[in-house]
Amino acid sequence: MSDDAHAISKDTDRSDKRALRLLKRKNRAFELDLLRGLAMCVMLWMHTAWDLRYIFGYNIFSCIEPDNKIFWGFVHPFFLSVFVVVSGICCQFSKNNFKRALKLGIIAILFTIGTVTIDHFLDMGCTVYFNVLHLLTIGMFLFAIFDHVEQKKTETRDSRGGTMFLLLVLLVFFILTHALPYYDGMFKTPWVFIVGLEPDPAYSTASLHMADQIGIVPWLGMFFFGVLIGRMAYKEKKTFFPGAPKAVRAISSPIEWIGRHSLIIYLVHQPLTMGILKGLQFLGVIK
Repeated sequence: MSDDAHAISKDTDRSDKRALRLLKRKNRAFELDLLRGLAMCVMLWMHTAWDLRYIFGYNIFSCIEPDNKIFWGFVHPFFLSVFVVVSGICCQFSKNNFKRALKLGIIAILFTIGTVTIDHFLDMGCTVYFNVLHLLTIGMFLFAIFDHVEQKKTETRDSRGGTMFLLLVLLVFFILTHALPYYDGMFKTPWVFIVGLEPDPAYSTASLHMADQIGIVPWLGMFFFGVLIGRMAYKEKKTFFPGAPKAVRAISSPIEWIGRHSLIIYLVHQPLTMGILKGLQFLGVIK
């Protein structure tokens, strides 16, 4: 092949790859990034508000007080549901959920080790034993098993039997969500919080000095609710809004970016926020 023909071939390959990237970007389900980004923004605000109110002593953001029923009874669970459901939907877009689960599981374990270590030396009450990272790890792993079995048995990801099984899973979680409160206070160990139960008052989860926690029930059910939505609504792995106006995309783009990079933002946001607030305190901007 001559040098000119080789150069033309390389230019053609680059053009094809560029066109493929543009097509993928156009078809990307940006609405999922947007929803996850909005949930992350609420989380970032909540943690910053917590730091200012309880660590730096500012009498602001009283809405995050534990007895605020509007925030803890609706706002927080709503946006947590959005995040978990979207994570379930996104499993439909991945070809290897085993790999995703393994990666997130390693990160979750290291995250726990890191928070326990920091808490041991600095006594900041920042320990995390089981939260959304661990929950999503379990969800992805269980979905990966289900997905593998379904494809092996039916050679498809949307068999009727698979859909019926997922509906059965949701029914089980619905029943458990309503049944578990009857068993609150019956177990003499704080670790039952992982299941979603409240332990005996003498064994309160406060003894674990946790900064964050989440229960398998009902949140794993919300994850599989997302799996079912992804299965039914995103078979083509494309956005529902291909003709979204450019102005809308320009406005939503920063939040989409947060949604696309939610894991790394989740891992670094609190040390970064504390560093900024400590720096402002050192400079005398805040007390």
